[in-house]
Amino acid sequence: MIMASDSSQSSDVTDRPARWGFGIIVAWGCWLGLVSGSLEIVIFLIKCRVLDPRNLNVSRQMVWMFPVSGLIVVGSAGIILALISRFVAKLATPRLVLFALGTVALTSVCFRAPIYTAVCLFLSAGLAWKGSNALARGSGRSIGWLLVGGLALLGLTMAASLGREMVPVLGRSGSTGPGWVRPDGRRVILIVLDTVRADHLSLNGYSRDTTPNLKKLANRGVRFDRAFSTAPWTAPSHAGMFTGRWPGELSIGWDHPLDETHATLAEVLGRAGYDSVGIVANTTYCSSETGLDRGFAHYEDYDVTLRGILLCSSLVERSLNFVHKHPELAARLGLEDSRTGDRKDASRINRDFLRWVDRRVDPARPYFAFLNYYDVHHPYLAPDLDAGKPFGSKPESPRDFRLLKTWWERDKRGIKPEDLELARDSYDRCIAYLDDQLGKLFDELRRRGELDRSVVIITSDHGEHLGERDLFGHGCSVYREELHVPLLIVAPGLVPEAKSIVRPVSLRDLPATVLDLIGMAKISPFPGQSLAKTWSGDRETSTPVISELQSPPEDDPNRGRSPGARGPMLSVVDADFHYIRAGDGREELFHPATDPEEQRNLVGQADRKEVLERFRSSFPR
Repeated sequence: MIMASDSSQSSDVTDRPARWGFGIIVAWGCWLGLVSGSLEIVIFLIKCRVLDPRNLNVSRQMVWMFPVSGLIVVGSAGIILALISRFVAKLATPRLVLFALGTVALTSVCFRAPIYTAVCLFLSAGLAWKGSNALARGSGRSIGWLLVGGLALLGLTMAASLGREMVPVLGRSGSTGPGWVRPDGRRVILIVLDTVRADHLSLNGYSRDTTPNLKKLANRGVRFDRAFSTAPWTAPSHAGMFTGRWPGELSIGWDHPLDETHATLAEVLGRAGYDSVGIVANTTYCSSETGLDRGFAHYEDYDVTLRGILLCSSLVERSLNFVHKHPELAARLGLEDSRTGDRKDASRINRDFLRWVDRRVDPARPYFAFLNYYDVHHPYLAPDLDAGKPFGSKPESPRDFRLLKTWWERDKRGIKPEDLELARDSYDRCIAYLDDQLGKLFDELRRRGELDRSVVIITSDHGEHLGERDLFGHGCSVYREELHVPLLIVAPGLVPEAKSIVRPVSLRDLPATVLDLIGMAKISPFPGQSLAKTWSGDRETSTPVISELQSPPEDDPNRGRSPGARGPMLSVVDADFHYIRAGDGREELFHPATDPEEQRNLVGQADRKEVLERFRSSFPR
C-alpha cells in the first residue's frame, strides 16, 4: 500500500503542468515588450517615410524610446500577471503566460496599422495563441537567449540613439566659426509668438489691453504696423525668417523638411563666431526634423518625459484617444481637465533660455537665440486662466474645456455665438498670459545686462481666423487675418525709439536686417533688404510683399471649405492694395486704407482695372 501511494503521488507530480515563477514571467514580459517596441518603430518609419510621407513628430530619441515604451507597457503587464498568478496558480503555465503577454505585445504592433480596434484585438489574440504553443514547448531552452537577446537588443537601440544624436552635432555647421566677432558684439534674440495676429494686440491698437509689456518695450524701438508673414502657417514662415526666401523657393512643406540649398541665419552667424540656441514649443513644425535647426549649436524641441515615452506605444496612444472621444469616461478617469499635454508654456521657454544664458562657457561671446512660444495656438487654453485682465468669458465647465480642446477638428458650421465668443476671449487671454511672461523675460534680461546690448526682434509666424469670412484656424487662406503679424525691433543705439512704420514690410527681410544691424551687411548672402531703410529716411520705393500658400492644408479645420483647399494661393501687398489669387483662378483686390477689414472686393470695378492688370502682369499665373 505504501508503494502504491508513492506511485500515485509521483504520477500526480508528473501530470501537473509546469508553472513559471515571478522572475521568468516578468522577463518574458520585458523581452516581448522590447521586441514589440522595435517592430513598432520599423512600422512607424515605413509608414511615415514611404507609405504616407510626413513629419514624424517624435523626439530624435525615438530609436530607444519606442523599445523602452514597449518594455514598460508589456513589462508592466508581465508584473501584473506575475502578481495575479500567485493567487491563481494556473495562470502561471507557460502557454497562458505567453498567450496573455503576446496578445498585449501584438496588439500594440497591430495598432500601428490603420485597422479597426476590434480586428486588431482578434488578430493579435489569434497570433498570440498560435505562437504561444511553439514558444512554450521550447521555453526551457529559451531563458538564456531571452536574457542575452534582450540585453543585446537594448544595447543596439541605445547605440543607435547615441549615433542619431551625435551625427547631427558632429556635422552641424556654424557652431564655432573661424571669423570670431568682437567679444562685445550685439546679441540677437528672435522671438516668434506662434499664431498671434496683429490686430488682437493692444500694441497695434486693439481695444483690449492684451499686451501692456510689449507696448512698454515698443517705446524703446520700432513698431511695424503692416508686417506680413511669407506664409499662413508655421514651417515656411519660419524658414523664410531664417533664409530670406519666399515659400516657392524653399523645399519645406506640409511633409518636406528644409533642405540645405539656402544658407540660414544661424549658419551665417555661426561662421562669424556667434554661439546659438533654439528653444521651441511648437514641436509639430519647428522640431529638428523640419530642418529649422540647421546651424544652431544647441537646439531644444521635444522633452524626453515618461508621458512621451509611453505615447510611443500605439496601445497607450489609441487607448487615450478612445478615452478622450468619450467625455464621460475621461471625466471619470480625471482626464477631462487635461490642458495641453506636455506642451512647453512660456514660463518654461523663459526658464530654459535664461538657464542657457547663465551656463554659457564664454559669457562674453555674442549669441543668436531663437525662441518659439506656442501658448496662443489652439486649443487657446492659457496655463494661467487668470492671467491678464478678465477678457470676457473663460472656460469653467467640462463642456467648455472639451469645446476648446477639440476646436481645430470641430465642425464650425452652425456654431453657437457664445461658443465663438468663448474661443475669442480665450485667444485674447492666451495673448495676455504670453505678454505677462515676456515682461518677466525682459526684466530678467535687463537685470543680467543683456537687453541693452541685444537686437531684440519680436514677431509672429502667422495669424488666425476666428470666424471672419466663416473661416477658422490657419494654413487655409492668405487673407489679412492669417498674414498680418506684429513686428517690433528694439536695439538701443541702433534703432530709433517709439517709432512706427506704416509702410508694408515682409518678414522675409529679417535676416538681411539682422546682419545690417550688427555690422555684417557686406557678407550677407540673404536676398531682400534691411528694414533699417524704413526708418533711416531712405526714399527707395518699397517692393511688393508676397505671401504664398503653396499647397492645400493637410488638416483643414474648415472641413474642405477653406480657399486653400482649391489649390495654391498668392497674396501681394503694396503701399495701396492687397491682391489675392486663389488656386482656381479667383481674384480679389482690396484697398486697406478705405476698407481696413478688407470686405469689399474691387475686382470688376472699372476704375481698378489698371491696378488689377498691373498685379496680373507682375505675377503671371
